[in-house]
Amino acid sequence: MEEKNGREQMSHYFSRKPGLREKTLITEVIGGISVKLYVSGSIFSKKGVDQGTRLLLENIILPERGVVLDLGTGYGIIGIFIALKNPNLHVYMSDVNELALKLARINTLLNNVNDRTTIVFSDVYSGFKDKVFNAIYTNPPLSSGWRVVENIIKEAPQHLVNNGFLQAVFAKGESKAVDIGRDYFREVKILKRKKGYSIILFTK
Repeated sequence: MEEKNGREQMSHYFSRKPGLREKTLITEVIGGISVKLYVSGSIFSKKGVDQGTRLLLENIILPERGVVLDLGTGYGIIGIFIALKNPNLHVYMSDVNELALKLARINTLLNNVNDRTTIVFSDVYSGFKDKVFNAIYTNPPLSSGWRVVENIIKEAPQHLVNNGFLQAVFAKGESKAVDIGRDYFREVKILKRKKGYSIILFTK
């Protein structure tokens, strides 16, 4: 029953027009930065920031300035955290789920970073055909299948400046992600392993 419910949740998440559910306000403190967030049962990690995303944020590498992308933003925690940590960055936040985008927009306003964030509907990089970034960050949706994850890695260099990078967290498939990355990036480095999660840096 639990496995079935999990599949139903993820299927619901990846539909473009999920049903609305009551949202809940939470506060998360990561690396000394306090973030207020509205979360929803229709969006991944409804009880708070998941361990993988938290580990990514605790080990995040940020450019000094420029434009970055939070790919698969959900309710916006990665993008909002980046905007709070480095106000010199402009953060694009994308998702394929309309409710996620709505919550992310609300949460950027709640944390007063709406002036340096841009929220975009995008299926992987479809919303950024000619756009390049200094860095891309993601907690990729492994439950949607490795084809999506592979596309995130393979297509990232097309959307990165020279020496730009993709930083991602994986709950499984570390070696597979590294192998794929080595075909498309100049350098692939594992930054951190903890409790089954891996933080991987792919540098163009």
